[in-house]
Amino acid sequence: MKIGRWSLTLCLVGVVLTPQAQGVVEQIQVFYERTKDIKGQFSQRVELAMGQVEEARGAFYLKRPGMMRWEYERPEPRLIVTDGSTLWAYTPADRQVIVQDLKAALTSLPFDFLVGAGRLTDQFVVRQVTTLKDGYRVVLTPQRPDPHVRDLEIEVEATTLHIRSLTLQDSYDNRTVMHFSDLRVNSELPADLFSFVPPPGVKTLRAEDLFPH
Repeated sequence: MKIGRWSLTLCLVGVVLTPQAQGVVEQIQVFYERTKDIKGQFSQRVELAMGQVEEARGAFYLKRPGMMRWEYERPEPRLIVTDGSTLWAYTPADRQVIVQDLKAALTSLPFDFLVGAGRLTDQFVVRQVTTLKDGYRVVLTPQRPDPHVRDLEIEVEATTLHIRSLTLQDSYDNRTVMHFSDLRVNSELPADLFSFVPPPGVKTLRAEDLFPH
């Protein structure tokens, strides 16, 4: 398993946004700061620079502060879960789980603001805000160079501010598009949903042993 693939750059000069655009970004930030947890369905399409396309779908769960669970159902069952300090990447077909300290992992910056681990405007330069018929599209670039995030585009619904899609371009010209649906907010997700105990017979591997620096 390539942990980097699932982790979810150029530092450009910021564009001066209109007060309306700045207000949209602040509304999005405030909404997710007040959100305790989110769950829903996702579909993912990864378009690699070499021409290959990989598609996946499943369910996701996010809980403040810093907890995430991604249950991949297709093309094969996989699980990525973190309690905010430890990251588990479990592949049932391989009967193994890779364990890593979250601080040492290639964490996914685009999801930090959803789980209270960061602010959009602290981590990104807001390049553009577009008003759609029923939503907003926000285009951002990282404040600091990051090979895994060159450009980020977030689309949210106008009435609920629920995230509808996220498009990520890295510095290698790989593009990941994620669509979200059936969102449920503040459903009181239990904390034990974000921990993992390997089933009997599953081998536990440490990431630092597999991918030494």
